[in-house]
Order: sequence, then structure tokens, then C-alpha cells
Amino acid sequence: MFRVFKKSATAVVLVAVILIPVSSASGQRKARLTESENLEIAPVEVVQVLDHAVNITDGVLTKTDKGYVFKCSISNNLIVPVSGLDYMLLVIDANDSRVAVLSASERLQLKDRETKDLVSKTFFGLNVTRGYRLILIPNRVFAADSIWEVPKPVAALEAVYSGDYSVMPSATSSTNLVDTPIGGSVIP
Repeated sequence: MFRVFKKSATAVVLVAVILIPVSSASGQRKARLTESENLEIAPVEVVQVLDHAVNITDGVLTKTDKGYVFKCSISNNLIVPVSGLDYMLLVIDANDSRVAVLSASERLQLKDRETKDLVSKTFFGLNVTRGYRLILIPNRVFAADSIWEVPKPVAALEAVYSGDYSVMPSATSSTNLVDTPIGGSVIP
């Protein structure tokens, strides 16, 4: 009886000696991803904003030599052209920790009711690996006669990050007094 117990105890110790280093090595591998494991394309969740001047879909970050660029499909919901866009990007790592909130501006020419692909001219110096979560919100949209803005965009991003989908961000519009000629008429 003692020999059977001794053999099974030896087998348990032998299995533990073999499996524990293997499992801890795989845990270390997940904690320290090498640069070669950076994602070439990372999907981006886009927060849909009610009543906004644009709609953004199919967002991804694509790796280039200079860093990551944002690519998406963008639609103009207005009956006037759109000339610019500000957006914010929340970066969350694989440990579910907030890494950064980045903001960028893009100049674009989007005719009324037009949809086209947008490739950002802003390069993001990120190291995006598996398990990262990227959430984007369009902040401001610039049209010839108005500026559309999301009040408290960081709060909306953090609500989505925390899983609170009850927060529905909406955009407000104000008159564009900077780009509009005096008198409010558009010069052809």
C-alpha cells in the first residue's frame, strides 16, 4: 500500500515539476509581447452619436512605417459640404487599463450626402497588440455654416469603456462664425 502511495506521489510531483514551468512561461509570454506581434490591422469601435453631422463606420487602425493611421468610411448627413472632423480615440490595453485618450483633426472635402473612405493623415505612435480595445468618438464636425460638437466626449468614451451603453451621446450645433462670411451668405 505504501509503495502505491509513494509511486502516485512521485507521479504527482513529476507532473507538477513539468507543467508549472510551462504554464508560467506561457503567462510571461502573454505579459510581454514582442514588437513583431503588433497587429497590422486593429478594429476600432465607433461610438454612434445621435443627430451628428457625420456617420463613421468600418473603423480600423492600420500599421504603417510611421505609426498607425485611422481608416474608415464616413458619410455626410448634412445638405451642405463638410470640411473637417475632430475625433477622440480611447486606447485600452489587454489588462483592461486605460492607456491613453488621443485626439486628432482631419481636413476633408465631403459633399452633401456623400460617403467616402477616409485615411487619416495623423500617425499614432502606438504599440497595439492582441487584446487591445480601441474606441473612437467623432467630436467636432466643421461645415460651411455650422459646427457640430459632442458635449463631454471623454465621458461618453469612458461610459462605453465601462460597459454603460445607456449613455447616448448626442451632438449640438452652433453657427460657424469663423469660416462663414459676414452676413451669413456663402460666396460661390
